[in-house]
Amino acid sequence: MYRKANINDIDKIAEIPNIGFSREEIKEFMKNDDKYLYVYENEDNNIVNATFFGSDDVDDDDYDSEIYGIYTRNIKNKDIVNSEVLFETKKQLFDKGYRSLIVWCDEKNEKMRKFLSSSGGVESKKRENNNRIQVAYTYRLIDFSDYT
Repeated sequence: MYRKANINDIDKIAEIPNIGFSREEIKEFMKNDDKYLYVYENEDNNIVNATFFGSDDVDDDDYDSEIYGIYTRNIKNKDIVNSEVLFETKKQLFDKGYRSLIVWCDEKNEKMRKFLSSSGGVESKKRENNNRIQVAYTYRLIDFSDYT
């Protein structure tokens, strides 16, 4: 189940490998009105994914929303969970009034780049961030309500 995170989820979110956020940073993120944190629970009600998204942080007139991170535990069906999470996140963004999305990933992360491309993302630009090259994949958001 994909749902909005709540304050009781913070400890479990912080335990996801490579999350890159402290408990306090997660709590602060959740307080922001134009930022969203959703989690995916498996059939055992364990949080296996946390997705951070919201308004675009970069002054870029082309895109009004951004996924800051999709963090998933190393589980058997990780690719399926990530696909469902991306689809649901795009739905949430559209429902909140956003119409375009940008996702940045490391240029050397071939698996993520292939995933973003196969999910309809269009490679649109590159940037340097912390001495690494990142590639942007962009999406035009549409009404997914007929596809659920």
